[in-house]
Amino acid sequence: MLENIINSVKGQLTGELQNKFQLQPDTASKSVDLAKDSLAAGLKQQASSGDFGGMMDILKGQKSPTEHSGMNSMIGNYVNDLTTKLGVPESIAKQVGPFVISFLMNKVSGKVSADGTSQSDLMGMFGGIKDKLSGGLGDKLGGLFK
Repeated sequence: MLENIINSVKGQLTGELQNKFQLQPDTASKSVDLAKDSLAAGLKQQASSGDFGGMMDILKGQKSPTEHSGMNSMIGNYVNDLTTKLGVPESIAKQVGPFVISFLMNKVSGKVSADGTSQSDLMGMFGGIKDKLSGGLGDKLGGLFK
């Protein structure tokens, strides 16, 4: 689901990165791909750390992405990746990071709200994370998403 949403807005986001931050087309496209990977990894990490409730608040549009410490950590990791992997200057990456992650999370949140996506569907977005959680926590969480 996450990949489909990001792929559906990639052209729009790439254009915005070129217009707002003067990124070259190739760099803008790679920035979106990098954001997809960063966001997926970050969401899975947050869910597996037991902070699924905080992520649910964001995915359901009840909190903005920048109101959550885990999202700020994802943004920081993404900014680092932009500078080290794509050579984006740090001053620009620090502007691009929050913009891109917030943009994508707002699109995901909008899709969740518009489609009436169930919590179990959201769990699927995390790659079946409930099966990977230890100590029976996965089963307990799984019961919440039925």
